[in-house]
Amino acid sequence: MFSWGEDCHQLFWSKHSPVDGSAEARVHQFNPGYVIRGLSAGHSVLSFIKTNGNAFIIRTHENKDGRRVRGKQKFVECKERIRAVSVTDDVVSLLTDSGSLLCVDTTRPPFTPRPVKELCNIPVCQVACGSQHSVALTNDGRVFTWGQDSRGQLGLGQGKPFAISPQQLRPLSSIPLVHVAAGGEQSFALSVSGGVFGWGRNDRGQLGLGDTTDRRTPAPVKGLNMKGTVHISCGKDHTAALTKDGSVFTFGSGEFGHLGHNSFSDQLRPRLVAELLGAKVTEIACGLNHTLVSTDAKKVYSFGCGEQGQLGHGGESHPSVPLPVQLPQSSSDGPDIRNIFAGRNCSFATCSSNEEPNTDRVSNASQTCLDDMIDKWTTKCDAKTWKKIKQEIHRSFSTASCMNQSFLEKRKEKHFQTSSKYHGVNLSLARLAFKKLVKNDDVLAEVAAAVLKLLPSFVDPVGVEGLRIFLLLNDLLHVIQKLHRPQSTELAQAVAAAVLKLSAENLQVIGNWWTTLSASKISAYVRVWKKSLSDMLSSSFLPPCSGFRNLLQVLQYMYNANSKTSESQRLPDSDFYLLMDLNFLGLDLTQWVLQTKRKMMGVEPLIVGRFPIVMDLKSKKWILDTFAEAIKLESGNTIGWNFLCMLGLEDLIDEDPLFKLELRRASISEDTFEQLDAVHHEDYKKRLEVFFDENFEQDDVNVNIRDFFNEVFHELVSDESGMFTFNDSGRLAWFPSNATHDHHRYFLFGVLCGLTLHNQCIIHLPFSMALFKKLLGVKPSLEDIVEFSPDVGKSLLSILEESGDEYFEMLDQPFIISWDGTDVDLDPTNPEKTVTSQNKKEFVDAYVNHAFNTSVESVFLDFKRGFYTVYDRDLLKLLRPEELQEVLLGKDFCDWEKLKQNTLYESPYLVDHPNMQMFWEVFDELTEDQKKKFLWFVTGFERLPILGNESMTIRLKCVGDDPPDQFYPETHTCYTYLDLPLYSTREIMRTKLTEALSHGRRSYK
Repeated sequence: MFSWGEDCHQLFWSKHSPVDGSAEARVHQFNPGYVIRGLSAGHSVLSFIKTNGNAFIIRTHENKDGRRVRGKQKFVECKERIRAVSVTDDVVSLLTDSGSLLCVDTTRPPFTPRPVKELCNIPVCQVACGSQHSVALTNDGRVFTWGQDSRGQLGLGQGKPFAISPQQLRPLSSIPLVHVAAGGEQSFALSVSGGVFGWGRNDRGQLGLGDTTDRRTPAPVKGLNMKGTVHISCGKDHTAALTKDGSVFTFGSGEFGHLGHNSFSDQLRPRLVAELLGAKVTEIACGLNHTLVSTDAKKVYSFGCGEQGQLGHGGESHPSVPLPVQLPQSSSDGPDIRNIFAGRNCSFATCSSNEEPNTDRVSNASQTCLDDMIDKWTTKCDAKTWKKIKQEIHRSFSTASCMNQSFLEKRKEKHFQTSSKYHGVNLSLARLAFKKLVKNDDVLAEVAAAVLKLLPSFVDPVGVEGLRIFLLLNDLLHVIQKLHRPQSTELAQAVAAAVLKLSAENLQVIGNWWTTLSASKISAYVRVWKKSLSDMLSSSFLPPCSGFRNLLQVLQYMYNANSKTSESQRLPDSDFYLLMDLNFLGLDLTQWVLQTKRKMMGVEPLIVGRFPIVMDLKSKKWILDTFAEAIKLESGNTIGWNFLCMLGLEDLIDEDPLFKLELRRASISEDTFEQLDAVHHEDYKKRLEVFFDENFEQDDVNVNIRDFFNEVFHELVSDESGMFTFNDSGRLAWFPSNATHDHHRYFLFGVLCGLTLHNQCIIHLPFSMALFKKLLGVKPSLEDIVEFSPDVGKSLLSILEESGDEYFEMLDQPFIISWDGTDVDLDPTNPEKTVTSQNKKEFVDAYVNHAFNTSVESVFLDFKRGFYTVYDRDLLKLLRPEELQEVLLGKDFCDWEKLKQNTLYESPYLVDHPNMQMFWEVFDELTEDQKKKFLWFVTGFERLPILGNESMTIRLKCVGDDPPDQFYPETHTCYTYLDLPLYSTREIMRTKLTEALSHGRRSYK
């Protein structure tokens, strides 16, 4: 054994050995006659244990001349073998082989070990002591602290100066911990995957958090993330970390050079000790102000304060780089160093070839292999064995830390790369284990009971490893739902409730992990929550609010994460839809109305206005239409209607309030605007009736509404109207930068669009997606420029893709663009500004902003105000921009075979009638545009409404006009009838039909 530093030559060898003035500066080699298994030294005490489990304590004190003087070596009488030791300034903590923790107060002889009562029934695997505080790690991964808490070194966050008894550190309860460390007034914990957490004093940066603020609760040391840390050692105000590849990082006070960075500056973040590169370090130890490391080459290096000879190499008193300790050479190969220890101002190294390794250096924290245990659990057994198995199940599943260290991805030690982007779990292995587990009903019941007991007390973890449990439980739920019928939703609800307790930062981490999963895996997870929601919906007309909302919220989180995945991996929105009864949706809509419109307390919708992701577009459209119908009934008579309904006298209201438009086809736009402008805005919400000049006296005018919207929008959104500008292809319209029409006209145009939605019609509105985004408060993007002006969009994309300065020098593009026939300076405060590699995104964003926002701000605001004068802004948030576009414009229809299948015939026409066969032959020969004209000709729709388009049906009937070849086909769009004369030849039928389509020969009957 070797020792060097303050009074080291007197600790183990004979007290009669001679002492000279240079004794402390030398490295002393001696054979104490026994093998040292563990050693710890504080300010006034040193304690060591032998491999036979005996423990000894030596008190030291200063004599009159300031030299340290040792007292007598005292044997600690204990019935159990001692396997680890750690000391504070005055208290020795001893750990037995059975996990019992004993404490010895060395200020009160005799040195009698006393058990720590609060931990008597909790096996401890490691203990670490600072100056006046202690940290214990239990076999089940819990951390307890006690002692002085003046700088937050207990991590309890209470601000109390002292804790007499051990207190559990709950913020770390879900982290799978394997090691703890303590220094002067700082503490650390290390996880199974190398996560490091520190708390306590930080005035010199000894926590490695990048600042000098003390922490009263554990904080992750992010500078050591993914470094593969396997050991932590602390000095008074500095810290060292050892990684699995043998690298050393240090941080904290550098006053004496004990960080090893060839500097005496403090380091607020972990920094690699570069001088040790090339040497694989196997062990580290920190004294008061010095640091020791040993390598796989059996070399020992030291750096820092050497005033007491604790560095063991003489020369400079405070070397700031690692230098080899000058160990006596007993052979050509040098001593076989096994373990190193650093006391306050002294150092030790053991070198016996027969010595056991220092087991205190690697924690014995339980690392349960659930996969192996599940095999045992699911095997048939007797009652006595089953009782033990139940205890094992509850130990394994009732602590989050145990679950979080199960099924680690150990291939290439990938779990050490755990981060906010990678979970470090082998989910395939977990799923195989869970499949075995759920085959045994008794085992599954115990597992569920244990998890249900755990989740309500789950604490939001301070490290990402504490979040693995949610991936594992999601997999467990998936396997249960797939292989075990029937099951309740209780476990799923409990998991969802625990997820909702997480901080926004931790929710973001789980979301990041979800985005890394395969599409099949994330789809399986989505089905878990959908299945639970569907079960709740089917079991009760109105499911319990809190549990149902929690499940919905988790599904929303998954939807948000899915939207951030690459397009190839992204699940379609339809994967999130729930099948919901219309009665349920109607009741939920009522709840929404009562809450948002009537301001009624105590009512809250479950889905409407909160979770539109679970509704398909048909459900959303049904909600919108139902609400519009209710508004039509109430409009103009809200108080009276509500009052009569309360009394059950709604039948006294004979008819709906109406909003009538009487229009001339020849001046449909001007008549429309004039009449819209002449009525009160509340009239817009009444039931609409439209009369044209040729049928002012007719009662059945449903067909007129469709014709009205079709004709007025074709007229207004045209180049001739002058209200809008069009792109180069002439297919897409946009608002003009310099409107020639009065802005009020755009308000009325917005009213028209709102009326369309309010009256469940579709219109001709050939705008880019930017319009629908802006209506819903979504910011237009570059892809909208690409849609509206492909050439400009392509140019802007090429600018973003370029990175070289030479390209932009050649481009010489000023911050000036030409839009809608006008040159615009995008940065008028800097007229000389040009596009560079640094500001290219700023230029593109400014271009998009001008095109869709700045240049049309005034007219668009008028349009938007008109639109929402008619329709409810809050309810429309159900829709995404592309859905709003589809609701207003309808869907393309091109399934002409389906149209044939759905066609009805009136006698004498039947499907096999020669004239019908001839008709379909002619129809098949039409172009795609002609077929769409035919659709409009018969139904009044150029595109099909969202609801009912799968069952689009036309009716063919024979008319008796004579001679038939002289007449054209006519339609009754209200009933989708096509009057088809009995043409004599196919050619005549083709001619008459195509001419009718060209001239729009329709009947307004």
